[in-house]
Amino acid sequence: MALGCGPIEYINQVGNRAASAVSAAKLASAERYAPYEYTAAQEYLHKAREEAGHAQYEDAIDYGHKAEDLANRARAIAVERMAKEAETAHYRPKNQNEEPAPADDDPAAAAARQRARDKGDKTSGTP
Repeated sequence: MALGCGPIEYINQVGNRAASAVSAAKLASAERYAPYEYTAAQEYLHKAREEAGHAQYEDAIDYGHKAEDLANRARAIAVERMAKEAETAHYRPKNQNEEPAPADDDPAAAAARQRARDKGDKTSGTP
């Protein structure tokens, strides 16, 4: 590696790509929906900047790659979980006689009760 390439690659990886990925994850509410991945991405970004402060650019770049990867994963998880949440929040009854589930109800339990009602099974605990 030529002299001076470390800081330039550091700026591209950590300063631009990793920092942008962490910011995008935050905007996607990854703190709420993917807290492990998001927190790890933040910590790796912090460590990358710390290593660069000690002129350890190769290590800083490695941490920057980890931060970017985890931030992208956190964002993807958050987007997927928000989509599922929105899907269950906008449930439309199949017919006019179907009663909506309570808002604080567990979606999996509500789906099981609905399947039981559809089959005509009255032992599922529903009145």
